[in-house]
Amino acid sequence: MKLYNENMCARAISQYNKNAVRQFVMSIDVDGWPSLLRFYSVDHDPSEADRQVDCADGILKLVGLFEKHDVKATFFVTGEMAQKHPSAVRTIIGMGHEVSCHGLYHGRNECLLSGEEQKAQIEKAIRILKDITGQTPLGFRAPCLRANKTTLKVLSEIGFLYDSSFSSMFIPTYYGSVASPHFKPYHPLSGNSDLLEIPVSGNPLAPLPLSGSWMRNLGLSWVKFGIKTLFKMGCPVMFYVHPRDILPLPRVSGVPWHLYPNTGKRCLKMLDELLEYVKRLNGQMLRAIDLAMNVKSQENS
Repeated sequence: MKLYNENMCARAISQYNKNAVRQFVMSIDVDGWPSLLRFYSVDHDPSEADRQVDCADGILKLVGLFEKHDVKATFFVTGEMAQKHPSAVRTIIGMGHEVSCHGLYHGRNECLLSGEEQKAQIEKAIRILKDITGQTPLGFRAPCLRANKTTLKVLSEIGFLYDSSFSSMFIPTYYGSVASPHFKPYHPLSGNSDLLEIPVSGNPLAPLPLSGSWMRNLGLSWVKFGIKTLFKMGCPVMFYVHPRDILPLPRVSGVPWHLYPNTGKRCLKMLDELLEYVKRLNGQMLRAIDLAMNVKSQENS
């Protein structure tokens, strides 16, 4: 059964300016502190780790910031985090944001398994998200941006409208598995698949994604330059951040140093300034689903 149909997204088409050329999507990857500790093979108590870094608090702080700027964002949520924080996920939907799927538990190689295993896990995550939000997610982002062509085929078979797992940038051993040659949305599969890929944006002059992590380490000016350059190229910007970026993080042995600079209130302030900057550039801030539907409507016109 297809997740996407025309009636579900007709409203998104009617509300979207087809002539907009400066499009900015604020996306949030909702995976918890325990998943990061798993990524770096750090021994931990998951319950204690959840208490140390309250993902729900980060979500609500971001929702408050977006309300200040009248921004509608896309939250890519894992099934695991939705089960742990159902109230926060319902708040996301209640404020008009989009909830998309970020896999089941944010395993490093979750979307590098066999097609059958990937499909089973993704469908389980879909059921969890739908039970909590009352809505079927139409977008997907692979955990750690690690996916392959099998993932895309599974997403197309399930019926997702869009994916956002690939980037023009590839960071070996960390995230990404295949570097996309595209800065603009494109169809990654041949044949009859309607699946759209909305690549995670990177600074065109540096091999690094535009994200909260790199913003914290390289500075706001570096991100602003990347956004302005992509706008001049006529490319939409897909920026992403994690709730933990705006929270104070405990010092844990085995977690790399670059996870810590400018986290907490400093990162929240940087995001505040970033959204103001996008507005000054006359950027249209929209959800990933809206961008996907605009591309589809242009293809059909």
